[in-house]
Amino acid sequence: MPTSLQAPFTGEHFPLGATALPHYDVAIVGGGPVGSFCALAHARKGARVALLEANPKAVQRLAGEWLHPPAVSMLRSVGVNLDGRPGFFPGKGFVVFPEDRSESILLPYPAEATGLVFEHSALVSRLHEAVENESGIDVYHHARARAIEDEGIVFGFNGTERLLQARRIVGADGRASIVRQSLGLTTDRMTCSRMIGVMAEGVNLQHEGFGYVVLGGPGPILTVPLGEDRVRIIADMPLDHWTPRERIGVLLESYAACLPEDLRCGFEAALRKGKFQAAANELRPRISYGNSRRVLIGDAAGHYHPMTAAGMTLGFGDALALAEGGNFRDFANRRLKATRAPQLLAMGLYEVFRDHRLESAVLRQAVYRNWRASKLVRTRTMRLLACKDASVTRLGTAFSGTVLTGVAGEFMRRRGLLTWRRARGVIRALAVRLWWLVAGVRELRKARSPGGGDEQTALDKLSRAFVVSMQEHAGAREPERNGKPTTVDAGPGLSRAVRRLLDLQRADGAWEGEMTWCPMLAAQYVLLHYITGQPIGPQRRRLLLRQFERTRLPGGQWGLHEHSQPYLFVTALVYVAARLLDVERDDPLISPARDFLQNEGVLNIPSWGKFWLALLNLYDWRGVNAILPELWMLPRRLPLHPSNWYCHTRLIYMAMATIYSSRFQVQTDPIIETLRDELYPEGFANVDFAAGRNRLRAAELFARPGIWLRAGFALTRIYERIHGKRLRARCREELIERIRWELRCSSHTSISPVSGFLNILALWLRDPDDGDFRKAVESLEGWIWEDEENGTRITGARSTSWDTGFALQALAAAPGIDGAQDALKKGADFLRGQQVPESFDGYREAFRNDPKGGWCFAGKWHGWPVTDCTAEAVLGIIAADSGPVDEAALDDAVRFMLSGQNRDGGFGSYEARRTRTSLKWLNPAEMFGESMTESSYVECTASCLAALAACKRRYPGVVNETALNAMSRADAWLRRSQAVDGSWRGVWGVQFIYGVMFGIRGLIAGGARPEDPALRLACRWLLDRQRSDGGWGEHHGGCLTGAYVAHEEGQIIQTAWALIALLEAGESNWAAISRGAQFLLDAQEKDGGWPKQDMAGVFFRTALLDYELYRQYFPLHAIGLYERRRRARQAEYSLDRPYRQTSRSLAKEPAQSSIAS
Repeated sequence: MPTSLQAPFTGEHFPLGATALPHYDVAIVGGGPVGSFCALAHARKGARVALLEANPKAVQRLAGEWLHPPAVSMLRSVGVNLDGRPGFFPGKGFVVFPEDRSESILLPYPAEATGLVFEHSALVSRLHEAVENESGIDVYHHARARAIEDEGIVFGFNGTERLLQARRIVGADGRASIVRQSLGLTTDRMTCSRMIGVMAEGVNLQHEGFGYVVLGGPGPILTVPLGEDRVRIIADMPLDHWTPRERIGVLLESYAACLPEDLRCGFEAALRKGKFQAAANELRPRISYGNSRRVLIGDAAGHYHPMTAAGMTLGFGDALALAEGGNFRDFANRRLKATRAPQLLAMGLYEVFRDHRLESAVLRQAVYRNWRASKLVRTRTMRLLACKDASVTRLGTAFSGTVLTGVAGEFMRRRGLLTWRRARGVIRALAVRLWWLVAGVRELRKARSPGGGDEQTALDKLSRAFVVSMQEHAGAREPERNGKPTTVDAGPGLSRAVRRLLDLQRADGAWEGEMTWCPMLAAQYVLLHYITGQPIGPQRRRLLLRQFERTRLPGGQWGLHEHSQPYLFVTALVYVAARLLDVERDDPLISPARDFLQNEGVLNIPSWGKFWLALLNLYDWRGVNAILPELWMLPRRLPLHPSNWYCHTRLIYMAMATIYSSRFQVQTDPIIETLRDELYPEGFANVDFAAGRNRLRAAELFARPGIWLRAGFALTRIYERIHGKRLRARCREELIERIRWELRCSSHTSISPVSGFLNILALWLRDPDDGDFRKAVESLEGWIWEDEENGTRITGARSTSWDTGFALQALAAAPGIDGAQDALKKGADFLRGQQVPESFDGYREAFRNDPKGGWCFAGKWHGWPVTDCTAEAVLGIIAADSGPVDEAALDDAVRFMLSGQNRDGGFGSYEARRTRTSLKWLNPAEMFGESMTESSYVECTASCLAALAACKRRYPGVVNETALNAMSRADAWLRRSQAVDGSWRGVWGVQFIYGVMFGIRGLIAGGARPEDPALRLACRWLLDRQRSDGGWGEHHGGCLTGAYVAHEEGQIIQTAWALIALLEAGESNWAAISRGAQFLLDAQEKDGGWPKQDMAGVFFRTALLDYELYRQYFPLHAIGLYERRRRARQAEYSLDRPYRQTSRSLAKEPAQSSIAS
C-alpha cells in the first residue's frame, strides 16, 4: 500500500447508529468498468479494497462499447484478458464517411494493434467476475453512498446504514459523483447533445471490425460492430432537435439517409419497432482529482463527448496511475498532463465534425484531404485518438497543419474579391476561436491551483471556442417540454389562406397587390401637371390631399417611407404640391412642415430636390450641379458612358440631362412668389444659391459625394462655360429620340413613373403638342392606385407578373385544396400571355438587351423584362402544371435569363453588369446607394438557377450545354458570396432573411443535398435568429449599415421567408419549424389573410416598399410546405401514435458518460 496513506480516522463525524465495517486501504464508490478496474489494480498491489456498487442494473444503459489498444493492455495488466472470449470482438479502427458522400476514409490502428468492441454489460460482467475472484476485494452490492468524509463512507445496505472506513476513498461513481460533491466541487455539467442508440440486426459491415463515423446528419453517427449481423448505431442529436414526440421522426427523416446502404434498412427497422435507448452527452473539463484521501477518477474527474471513445481508456489510466502509488500531487499533475491532448482532441473533433460554420467546414475538408494524402497523418491521428500519444505539442502541430491546409485550399480553389473576403472571414473566425481556446486553457490551469482561478470563467472562455460542444453553457435553448404537441395541424389555417388568395385572383387569372413607396411620387405628379399646365380635377385633387394626410409622419413632416425620419426632400415636394393644390399655408396639414423646412433650410435639400424646385422657379439653376447630355457622346467602352450604368439610373439621368440643357423655369405667379417667401424666410433674392450647390442635409445622405465626384462637378462647371451650343443641341435632340423610343417600347409608361415624369417633361419642353407626350400623360393612369381610404397613390412599379408567379408557387405548395386547380390553370394561362413575344427594333442602339422571351415585373406592356421576374414566372407556370408548355417559349426564356449573367457567375436584374469598374464614386443620388451599376444579386441568381433547374428537370431539351455551364457558374457564385456566418444580404427585400431564403433556394437548385455544409450553415443562421415566440423579425434599419438588426417583434412575412427556406432545405429541426408555423397560424386573421406590419421590400438601401400581397402568398407558401411535410411525416413515420421505447423517460435518462466508459 502506498506509504503516503495514513491510519484511518476514528469516524466521530459519522452517525452514531451506523454499523462499522472493517477498515480498508481503499474504498471505491462505483462498480462500473472504471471502478472495478481500479479495485483490481489496487488489489494487485496488495491493498485491501472495498467496492461499493449502488445499482447493478446500470450495466444495461447506453454506454461505452469500445476500448482502444492501450486500454486492452491495461486490462491484461490486471489479469483480465478478453481476447477471443464470447461477446468481445476485435476493433481495428474507424472508417469516416464524409458528408459530401465522397469516398470513405479508412483509419486503422497503427502497427496492427487492435482494440475491443463489446456490449457494455459484457465488459461489466467480466470485470465483476474478476473482482469476485480477487481475495483482496470486498464487494457491496446495492450499496448507495450517503455521506463521505476523509474518515470513511456511510452507505445504505439492505435497509440499514453502514460505516466503512478507509485510508483512501476513490470516486469512480460517474458524473453525479457523491465523492465529488463531498469535496465541495460542482457536479454541474454541460449537456452538449443527446444520443439515441439503436441495435440493428441482420447487418454486415463492409469494413469488418471497424467502427463507422458517418457525417451529414444534424449530428455525427457512430456505429459499433457487435459480432456477426449486429451493429449498434448511435446518433448524436443536437439539443434544439430534442423533443420526445419528434425524435424518431427526426432520426428517420434526417439521419437514415446519411447511412451507408448496408446500415440504413436495419436502422429504420429498429426505430420503427421503437427499439432504442437514449442518453445525454455531457461535458466537464478535468480540473481537480480531489485530494490524497478522496480521489476522483474517470467521469467523476471529467468527461467529454464520446465520439473519440477515449473515456474508458482515460479512466483506466487514472486508476492504474493511482494504484502505482507515490505522491498524490504528482499523480494529479501526471494525469492532468496525460489527459490534455485526448480532452482537446475529443472536443475539437466533435466540434469540427458537427459544426456547420464555415471555418469548421474548411477545417473538416482539410482533415479529409490530409487523411487521404498521407498514411503518416492517418497513423498520427490514430495514435492521438487511441491515447497512445498524449503530446499536446504533436496535437498542436497536427492542428496547425490542418488550419494551413484549409486556408490554403480556400485561396487555391477560387479567385477574386469574394474569395479574399471569404478567406479573410475564415481566418478571422479561426483566430477568434483560437484566442478563446488559449485563454480558456490558461484559465483552466489557474483553476487547478488552489485560489488561482475560477472554473466558471474558464468555461465561459472555452465556450466561445467550442461553440457547438459547449452551446448549453453559451445559452443554447432546448425545445420547451410543456406537454403541448410539437407538431401543429395547419390544415384549417391553410384552407382559409387558400380561400383568401383565391378571392384575390382577378378574372383574367392574375394577382396583383399594390406596391407602396412614399408620397414623393404623388407630389411629383402634382408638380408635373402644374409645370405642363395639365389641370387636376377636384376629385383627384381631394384624393391626392388624402394621400398626403395619410402618409404624414407624427411630427407633421413626410419621409422616404412610413417608418423613416422626416426628409427635407420629400417634405419640401409635398409641401409645394399641397400649396399648388390650393391648400392654405396655415392649414394644419402643412403648417408643421413649413416650420421644419424653415428650420432645416431648403438650401440643404438633396440634388434631386434642387432639380425639381429649380423647374418650379423656387430654386436657381446656379445651385444645381450640371447634368451633361454630352456624356452620351463619349465612347461606350469608357466606364463613364451612361450605357454602363444601372438602367433606372441612366434613364433618369437621360431625361434630367435633356431638361437641364434648357434650364427651364415656370413663370412666376402669385403662388410661386408666396412659396418663395415661405421656403426662404430671409428672402429669395438674398439666397446665395451657387454657394448652396453642394450643401446637403446630412441626415438624408446615404452616400455623401466623395472627392472624385466633387472634382467632377467642378469640371462640369468649367465645361458649362465653354461648351459648344451646336454640340449641346445635337446631344439634346439625340436624347429626345432615345426618350421617344423608350416611351414607345413601354406603352408610353417608361420603366417607372420616376423617369416617366421626367420623360414627359423633356418632350413637353421640346413640343407641348407632341403626340408621344400626350400618350405618356394618358398612360400615367396606369401607375395610379386610388380609393377613399388612402387617396391617390402613385406606385413605383406595377407587379402583376411578379405577384402571379409567386401566388402560383404558393398555391401549388398547398396540398389538396378545392378550387386551387382551376386557379392554377387560369394563373398559368395569364402568365403565358405576358411573355415578351418579340424583339424591339433598335434595342441595340438603345443599349438594351434583347427583351424577347422575358417577363416584366408588371406585364408585357411594360417592355422591361427582368431576369428574376422571368424566372419566377417560369417557376409559377411549371408549378401550376396545368398543361403542355411551349418549349420554344421556354427556350426564349432561358436565353433571356442567361443574357443577365455576369462574368462572375451571378445574375443581374434587367441586364448583366457592363463594366468591371466600380462607379460608386459617381453616384449623384445622395439619398440612395448601390444605384450606379448592375451587380450580382443573390435573389436574381437564385431565382434564375431555380428556374433553369426546373426546366432541366421537366423539359431537358431547353437546357443546353451553355445553360448547364451557366448553372454551374451561378452555383459557384452563390457559394463564394455566402458570408462566413452563412448569410447572404438581400438587395430587394429586408434584408438578410430575404437573402438567405433565396441563397438556400439557389443552393438546392444547384444540387445541394440536405447535408451540404453551405446549406446547413445557412439554415443554422436562420435558426440562431428565431425568436422565442417562434417567429423571425429583422429591422429595416440594418439596410443602412448592411448589418443584421433584430426586430423587436416577429414579422409575418420574414417568418414565412425563413420557414420556406428551412422547409425547402429539408431542415431537420422540426421543433423550430413547428414553432414558426404556429406563429403564422396565431397571427392569421379570420378571413385567412395576415395583418400589415413593417415594410419588407427595399431598393437602393434606403427606400422601403410595402408589397401588399407578400403578406398573403408567402405565409400561404410556408404553411403549405409545412402541412405537406407534416402529413408526409405522419404517414411515413406514424408520428401521431406514441412510441413504445426502451429508454427511460426524459427526466430520468441516464447520463451517457461516453461511448467507451
